[in-house]
Amino acid sequence: MSCEEEIAKLKEQVTCALCGLLFKDPVTLGCGHTSCKECVVGLVIDKDGKVTCPTCSASCSPIDAVDNELAAKMVETLRKILELTEDDHDYCEKHNLPYTAFCLDHLRLLCDKTIKDHKDCRNVPIKEAADRFKEKLQQALEYLENQATENAGRDEQMNLIDLKNQGDTVREKIQLAFDSLRKFLEKEQKAISTEVEGQEEQFLQQLEESNAQTGGNPVTLNHLISDIKKKLPQEDIPLLKNIGTIFDRSGNLLRKPKELPLDLSQGGFNVPLQYAVWKRMLKHIRPDPKTANSHLILSRDGTEVRVGDKQDDIPDNPERFSRWLSVLGSEGFTSGKHCWEVEVGESTVWQVGVAKSSVPRKRGFAPFHWQESRKFFTPEPQAGVWALALQDGDYTVLTSPPIELRLKGRLRKLGVYLDYPAGQVSFYNAEDVAHLYTFTDKFTEEIFPYFYIAHKGDSLKLITLGI
Repeated sequence: MSCEEEIAKLKEQVTCALCGLLFKDPVTLGCGHTSCKECVVGLVIDKDGKVTCPTCSASCSPIDAVDNELAAKMVETLRKILELTEDDHDYCEKHNLPYTAFCLDHLRLLCDKTIKDHKDCRNVPIKEAADRFKEKLQQALEYLENQATENAGRDEQMNLIDLKNQGDTVREKIQLAFDSLRKFLEKEQKAISTEVEGQEEQFLQQLEESNAQTGGNPVTLNHLISDIKKKLPQEDIPLLKNIGTIFDRSGNLLRKPKELPLDLSQGGFNVPLQYAVWKRMLKHIRPDPKTANSHLILSRDGTEVRVGDKQDDIPDNPERFSRWLSVLGSEGFTSGKHCWEVEVGESTVWQVGVAKSSVPRKRGFAPFHWQESRKFFTPEPQAGVWALALQDGDYTVLTSPPIELRLKGRLRKLGVYLDYPAGQVSFYNAEDVAHLYTFTDKFTEEIFPYFYIAHKGDSLKLITLGI
């Protein structure tokens, strides 16, 4: 008999018939068979106070069970032979049960008892979890090896120079951004001041017209008052002479002036200026109906996309995505810097980013199986898509291979920043402006906002911020 066979035989002898694992604190029943102490304690006691041996089915008293030191030493010897340690368990130490599942939310192994504490989690079979994380580890390894290759041969001095250059570049971008913001604010200040001046001139003109109608001249009024005072003491006939002239003048002068809204502090100029200017900076980015898959429904104002039933009356024109639930923005970019926000909310499967104008729209779609045949379209930079995605609860950068993002909490609003001249697409958590990832590439054609959602009822809300 070979050594392997002897070890297998020894392992069989020190394996518990109840839990199927190596003995832990072994005890021997009256029938002579041995099991783990905790397993024996868990046996059902009948009305006679006896338990049934799991090996031979004999009726034994649990009180008669004794510790089996020899079996414990045999387990210890086998562990040494197999170079095992107490930490190398392939079973749950708490329940002494084999692991049967893996929790993706808490990243831990589960036995049949602990899985009840994770009933609301994403639990998958161990084999599936292992394959999934092997793939992710391989992707991480390839990425890190590429990074190591790119950094190979760079000495500390070169790193310092590179860091200084990066700092200068960032400071220059900050300067340009604030210069642009100042220009925008100056332009808005002039525009609002012009509005105030126009309103002021309009009020002055209305005042002049009103004064002209009512004769609002203090000299004329004083003359009329003086003439009336002279007339009052006169006798009847002298008083009535030329009385019509006085009444013509008084009727004109005593006409009630027209009430005019002359308060410049009211109306549009009463809104907080910071709010008014901020609203001027907000614009809407709209999806292009000609590109929308027939299952996508656009809101009337064009700022929301959701998944619904197929619309049979929509023509399958060349621009339309026909094989997957995608849509492009109505405006493309060949220069400049642009940013917009996408409210993903509670949507469960989505992709958000940019795509070149020649992105495939009619071929098959394998969104997260980048290693499959290239007969499928894969949303990645090589295919002309630079995007972030949510799939199976994981946030992913759609590189080749994809990179998983480890985020704290749920991402509800995503910011996208396109710097066309620099060939960069950056993504941010729009709620706290935390940077998520930046693609760097070279754009050679028109770039459009790109959106993909998959589940019925899911929606994306679109807002852009332009300066």
